Amino acid sequence: MIPERFVRALDGFEAVLAATPPDRWLSPSPCEGWCAVDVAGHVTAGLLVIEMRAAGRPLPQDDPDWREVAGEDPLASWRAVRARMMAELGPEALARRVRLALGVEVTMREWLEEYPLELLVHTWDLARATGQSVVFDADLVGPALETARRMAPAGRGAGMLAPERSVPEGAGDQARLLALFGRDPAGG
Repeated sequence: MIPERFVRALDGFEAVLAATPPDRWLSPSPCEGWCAVDVAGHVTAGLLVIEMRAAGRPLPQDDPDWREVAGEDPLASWRAVRARMMAELGPEALARRVRLALGVEVTMREWLEEYPLELLVHTWDLARATGQSVVFDADLVGPALETARRMAPAGRGAGMLAPERSVPEGAGDQARLLALFGRDPAGG
């Protein structure tokens, strides 16, 4: 069975993607040097990686052009890739072992159980870039924060994450998650 939190995080990203005004695709995102369409293409490309790994196909050497992945209609591109990816996620694929970027080897199911972290952070990035607000479900953000705390030091050491931001005493899990990934939960 495909992890339920993964599916819910996909749904959350898709909701923000679907609500993006057409004139906001080139709006700057909190990811330095990226705009909204870059975030959409990056997250869609992540689903392409899941699809390839689930199908047992080799990954390309280089990242694709994210704007090309997003295409003329980022929502339609996302939905097409998502449908193909979901079709590949059968029991055999979910049991397959994969090596992740930081050298960790896990099953596809284990990887997807922690993947909401990626989806949540970029859902917020896309929402911020396109003038939307998003509040994550506590049962999604809590586990994602735990995963982030484990992964952030290695990710930061590999140059994949911006420096952590400080948050006020008593900040909630969503603010802590975003700050851990170098985002300013209050301002962008």
